[in-house]
Amino acid sequence: MALPLLCFSVGVQALDWEATPTYGTVNLNSGFQPDPYVTALSAGGSRSAGEAGANCSGYVSDKPDLDLNYEAGQYTLSIYAEAQEDITLVVYDAAGNWHCNDDFSTAAGTNPGIKWSNPPSGNYNIWIGTYASGGLPEATLYISEADPSWGSGGGTSARSDDTGIEWGDNTSQWANDGECDDPRFDGPGVHSINLDEDRYHDANDCRSLHEQGQIYLK
Repeated sequence: MALPLLCFSVGVQALDWEATPTYGTVNLNSGFQPDPYVTALSAGGSRSAGEAGANCSGYVSDKPDLDLNYEAGQYTLSIYAEAQEDITLVVYDAAGNWHCNDDFSTAAGTNPGIKWSNPPSGNYNIWIGTYASGGLPEATLYISEADPSWGSGGGTSARSDDTGIEWGDNTSQWANDGECDDPRFDGPGVHSINLDEDRYHDANDCRSLHEQGQIYLK
């Protein structure tokens, strides 16, 4: 059953967000490419995720799996994960708030995700949890400035190719109209009025026009 995304401040002892992360630290500035940033890791541990909050589910490592140093801009920030079994996600964000999620949406299945509409700049500490204590299944963690998008659901994914550009999907209402409606691009092939909501959501048009030399990444 899907659990709501939870955000709260904690005044008691919680998970040790200051511990050295198992898989290191990644530094990303707004507009980073390729997007999403992807890394493989082992989920779970023996520490109760409930230490981050009463409604946080699963078991996590005694230190963060990954730290993110993020310089925010005008875009959203999404941190999400997937694995062959049901996993959970815990994040201590740059504003000092704990966030927990189990199932992001029906389309995501049992995959968790957290999205910030106005993300703060700074350090994010990330744990991927499992429901069985001590379980260490392989998982994939994604960091993106687009909406969470898994292999199933969320539109047809068109991830970065040899250009290094993350094309996104085709879920814009203006997709496949022969113009690039993604505001990341400029050039004669872009629409005169592009909205931020179409960022990463007009993949086919933008990729085709880029190949023709009609648009370029700003």
